Amino acid sequence: MSGRKIFQSLVNELQTAVQKAFEKHSKDMLKKQDALIQYKRLQYVRSGKVLSPEEDAVLVDEVKKSTQVTMPEVDVGMVKEMDSDSLTPKQLEHLKNMASFVRSQREYVELLERYNPGISMKQTDKVRKTARRVGLEVPE
Repeated sequence: MSGRKIFQSLVNELQTAVQKAFEKHSKDMLKKQDALIQYKRLQYVRSGKVLSPEEDAVLVDEVKKSTQVTMPEVDVGMVKEMDSDSLTPKQLEHLKNMASFVRSQREYVELLERYNPGISMKQTDKVRKTARRVGLEVPE
């Protein structure tokens, strides 16, 4: 396998890892956005104001703009010099090891989440599920 192909597989693995992490992070951010929108609406209700549909739309847009996240770009600057076909056997092996490590870490995290679904669960969700298991409900 040539150095360029191995380098490209490393970049692909890095992009996949960043994308998976971003997807998880953006799901959490959406929950936070919804909570913040509800909180701001509640503040208006407590102050005695009634929001019109247009004002509510503006409020939602402001919250979404203030909490918007974008997927980061993969920076391969440190290993860019390895994007060539004229690498030594030692450099090729090093590049293969890096690609294998990133792929293995991504698969490891996927397997951990698949076989231990509670590992990425928040404490409140764990308490709620534990209570349901014994026939109780956690008050809101």
